[in-house]
Amino acid sequence: MSRSTPRLALAACAAVVALAGCGSSGGGDDGGVTTPPPAPTTDIPQSAQSSVDSLIAYISGLISGSTNETGSPVLVGDAVLPVSETAEPSP
Repeated sequence: MSRSTPRLALAACAAVVALAGCGSSGGGDDGGVTTPPPAPTTDIPQSAQSSVDSLIAYISGLISGSTNETGSPVLVGDAVLPVSETAEPSP
């Protein structure tokens, strides 16, 4: 290993640190413009997300109403599916 290799590595590290400091200040003002929150990305209705029983009823309706494999998929997205530690498992 030559004597210039550690110096070259040190110079490269110094350049990286110097360039990292050139980024955004993070404190910029956007002029008071606020962006609206994104639209919900789920096909599951809010009523089906309220309890385990309502979720099972919703899914049972999907299964009984569409027995073919050509139906549209249901987008789960950002749905928060309910859980229960005390309810008995459904058959």
